[in-house]
Amino acid sequence: MSQTPITVTYSLEEILKEINSKLDKIDEKFEAKFDTLQKDVNDLKVGQVRLGKKLTGDIKALGTEVKGINKRLDSQEFINPSVAVGFILALGTGAIKLLFPNFLNLPH
Repeated sequence: MSQTPITVTYSLEEILKEINSKLDKIDEKFEAKFDTLQKDVNDLKVGQVRLGKKLTGDIKALGTEVKGINKRLDSQEFINPSVAVGFILALGTGAIKLLFPNFLNLPH
């Protein structure tokens, strides 16, 4: 069993031209994708700067809100114990009046 040898009729110049054209196509695709990637990275950087500015503004606004809440809580610290004492006194007076209906009834 002998095989006949295969003969190639292409010239080396044609093969190299074909390889060059395919490499050029690959290079063009790579450049396009690289440009797209570079644009995406720039957009991401711009978005981070905008987000950073927005967060800084939000943090300042939050600080103002906290100061406003602190003022309200300061007044609540006084009001809440007063309300609790008043409620306890009212409850105690009601219990005394229920248990001792004639207690502190002054004659007219």
